[in-house]
Amino acid sequence: MKTIVLPAGLSSDLTWNLEEETDEILWELDFDFIYDQAAFNSYIIALDQFAKVWKKFAGSKGVILYRGSLDILRKIDEDEVQAANIFGDLLHRLASFLPDEATPYCLFEHSSYSKARTAQLLSKARFCHIELSLEENRSPKGILLPSDEACSLEILAKLETLMEKVGLHRMIPETRLNEMWDGLDEIYVIDEAVSLQGERHLKGFIAAGGVIPSRIKKFII
Repeated sequence: MKTIVLPAGLSSDLTWNLEEETDEILWELDFDFIYDQAAFNSYIIALDQFAKVWKKFAGSKGVILYRGSLDILRKIDEDEVQAANIFGDLLHRLASFLPDEATPYCLFEHSSYSKARTAQLLSKARFCHIELSLEENRSPKGILLPSDEACSLEILAKLETLMEKVGLHRMIPETRLNEMWDGLDEIYVIDEAVSLQGERHLKGFIAAGGVIPSRIKKFII
């Protein structure tokens, strides 16, 4: 698959000289993000222009809306969780202007945050309609990601330890467990961080044949 990067920031004239391609294409729109309404309006114009390009290339497979460091959140808000919410909302708004068949991607290639904090900030509860990787993670093991309210420093430290212990896994937000448990055989939890709603979802997971290794004897349904 070939990646084609198109300048789409405020300084771009949106004149993209493109040659005919026979390969599958993954498009990347380089917005060089600035966070204000005027900039957003400019990005919409770029997306409208891109929609014309999309129609001309039958091999188009998806669109990268952002590629770079997760540290971009530091430029948005001092509260990194709030910043992640803002950025996730921005990406979803931009994705809404893409052709219906275009898969939107956001690729965070670096993070100076801890692994647990990074997992929290990249929660699929925040980026529910944005793909965060080019390759699908089909691990049969999952870790239940606590809600933001439950992610104290102590809980994040336990989450970090759990991530290292479990190895390859899928991070499943507590609020979306019943939507994302397909293909999961087992899920690991931090007991004291699970809400009442999370407990109901976990019981549903067990009823569907899933296993919680630390709770094999706790739930009998």
